[in-house]
Amino acid sequence: MTSPEARASGINGQSAVERRILLIEDSDVLSRRLVDLLSEPGRLAVAAQAATQSEALTRLKEDMYDVLVVDIELAEGNGVAVIRQARQLYPPEGQPLIVVLTNYASDFVRDHCFAAGADYFLDKMRDISLLKGIVADGQSKWAPSRSGH
Repeated sequence: MTSPEARASGINGQSAVERRILLIEDSDVLSRRLVDLLSEPGRLAVAAQAATQSEALTRLKEDMYDVLVVDIELAEGNGVAVIRQARQLYPPEGQPLIVVLTNYASDFVRDHCFAAGADYFLDKMRDISLLKGIVADGQSKWAPSRSGH
């Protein structure tokens, strides 16, 4: 198990460190599809899953993740609250990439997610093909910039 510091510097330094993903999705069928899509040994790994807001918060307190893939409508609670909590729980240098994946892709919901701290907002029906590339290569706008500005 690598330390959060080693993982954070590895990702920002572009070394070949496997990105650890927390998948927050309440559909079993979609969760299985996403685990298949986002599992690439040495590059991407779904390290944990949660189907409810409270489960997601427990996972966030137990371990560090590089990427959070968050559904907005959960079996209990909602993804926006999870995003807010994640931004508060993680230190500035360890902020995860947060990608919202939802069926509720209205401007109102998108704006709400960005205000809470999301980095990307994807429609499950239209944008799922973009997910893997973003999860693998995206950087959080909440992480401190390494380029000196």
